[in-house]
Amino acid sequence: MTVQRRLRFAAFMLCFTGLFVGVLYYVHSAFITSWNEKQLRQLAIDTVARTELAIDSATMKMSDVIVNRSTSRATVDPMAMSKALYGSSIMKNIRLETKDGTCWSYDEKNEALEQSIASAKRNRTKSPGYSLFSLGFPGWTGLGVRWQYGQDENLTEILATGGLLFAILPEQLRDSALMRLTLADGSSFASYRPERKWSTEGANLVSFDEMSAKYPITFSMRVDAAALAQWNQTVSPELAAIAVALGLGFGFLAARGVMRNTSILGELDRALASGQIQPYFQPIFDLEDRKLLGFEMLARWIKPDGTMIPPLAFIPLAESSGRIERLTMELLRQAGDQLGGLLQVQTQLKLTFNVTPDQYLTENFVESLVYNTTRFNLPHRALVVEVTERQAIADKARAAIVTSKLNDAGMRVAIDDAGTGHNGLSAIHALGANYLKIDKLFVDGVTLDRKSSELVEMLAGLATKFGMIVVAEGIETEEQITALLQLGIREGQGFVYSRPVPAATILAMATNGIATAAPKNKSRVTFLMSA
Repeated sequence: MTVQRRLRFAAFMLCFTGLFVGVLYYVHSAFITSWNEKQLRQLAIDTVARTELAIDSATMKMSDVIVNRSTSRATVDPMAMSKALYGSSIMKNIRLETKDGTCWSYDEKNEALEQSIASAKRNRTKSPGYSLFSLGFPGWTGLGVRWQYGQDENLTEILATGGLLFAILPEQLRDSALMRLTLADGSSFASYRPERKWSTEGANLVSFDEMSAKYPITFSMRVDAAALAQWNQTVSPELAAIAVALGLGFGFLAARGVMRNTSILGELDRALASGQIQPYFQPIFDLEDRKLLGFEMLARWIKPDGTMIPPLAFIPLAESSGRIERLTMELLRQAGDQLGGLLQVQTQLKLTFNVTPDQYLTENFVESLVYNTTRFNLPHRALVVEVTERQAIADKARAAIVTSKLNDAGMRVAIDDAGTGHNGLSAIHALGANYLKIDKLFVDGVTLDRKSSELVEMLAGLATKFGMIVVAEGIETEEQITALLQLGIREGQGFVYSRPVPAATILAMATNGIATAAPKNKSRVTFLMSA
């Protein structure tokens, strides 16, 4: 490898390594961000559930305080009130109000609390007789749970709700978040604000809100987006080392692939320029009398040392790299130089060649083909354009127009490898082709199983109804020729007649009027076809 190629390889490797590590970091960051948001949403759900549980506990204890529904202050069980109060970590006090007066669990009077209860707005719950209201005075906020169990009787529990939001945030977010528990009227009964001075004006805050399905309460959390973006994003040295190692491996393989493809494309360009890619021709013959009817042009890459590169190694690359049109025209140019004179004289012969559906639908395809084949001394009446099955025909209406234009120019159209690719019967109907070429896959089976022979017979019959000539590909035995004739097929190509050969061999065949021996062992074929 030259120094220049090594430097290019190193540059590609570093680029692909950086790309891999960057994508890996992005995926990691996106996953952590999604996981963080999921955690905070779950925190909001859990906080609402914990608040609901506190209210549920308060309402259940209310029934333990009252001796009977006609209670007055004289009939309240003080021990029950004290037991309910001391048995709860969140309950601060209990207040009983009847037509005879008000009774607190603690006898001392709290004027601030009394005033807060009197001015509070009631928020009804789904349970009849129960309501919630926020309480607050300097230095304290809480929640009141009120149960009106009679016309003039109600019981109120005072809940100290500050602990509901205590230490529930992850440590990394405690200085960058705000939390509130509010009632339906918008009043707050619990809140959290970080100890540090933090101005939220102009800050980008991410919101997480959760409403209770049981009570008119909402939990709201606002988190600084910058702090949230940093949470859990630290990558450990071990993980970073693994990512870099994987990136280097990916970079090496990707760089090698790019260099290899670049090298192959360079070789392909040089081969096209130097004439290393040459046309070979496989004869098409009459199955009955074995006369030469024409030949299919195929590409062969022959290196200066005589090594032949198979078509599957470079034709797909030419298609994917946009070089297939150049390759096709170069082969047609050589074919014109080698066999143009023969085609001008022997008017019964045809030259077929492959194009992809994408080529076929290209703008000005017909005009370009007509112009170039005229320059190449190829008579249009001898040319058959075979549309391959490697791609689907994306626009069948346009394809039919192209077929019509080619016919007007004197050329004919064939559907290649019928039944094995993307287009199938729809192409037979829509394309309006002149020939149908049956793939070797089906030809192989005509003497082996009834299904294959019936399928070939169906394709042949359908093509005949559309006015198409059927050509069988890949014929290898005399038995296959006999079977195909019984199915009404008259043209074919394959090793039984000739492999793809250079133009000189085609000239010799056409000059000598070559014909092969008559078919043998017809009885065996007839037995198989009638089985």
